[in-house]
Amino acid sequence: MKKLLFTLICATTLVFTSCSNDPHQEKEVQDQNQAVAAKKSVSKTQQEIDNLLKHFTTQDYHSSVSSLTKEEVQKDMAMKLLPKCKQLLMENGYTEDDINKFGDDYKTIILTAFNLKK
Repeated sequence: MKKLLFTLICATTLVFTSCSNDPHQEKEVQDQNQAVAAKKSVSKTQQEIDNLLKHFTTQDYHSSVSSLTKEEVQKDMAMKLLPKCKQLLMENGYTEDDINKFGDDYKTIILTAFNLKK
């Protein structure tokens, strides 16, 4: 249903844009296209995080960390999630400075990114 609505909106926008040479309208279309592209990349990053979380439940992963303590496994998971979570924050308007304010508190970074996913 969302795809159909999106296609209808795009088709309508194309019709009106092709019928007009209004520079303001062209700017609006470009802004809409950029917003759609940003949502796609966010979805991709969210999907990568979800895939990583699924990987943590596999037998292969459990075998690879079987010799580690519970705390070491948690840290391993966090270190693998951290880059994707930072990327998700950046895609949602956080700047490098904002992320640097978290310091080395990777738990806060991950939790903040997970709150964005909802």
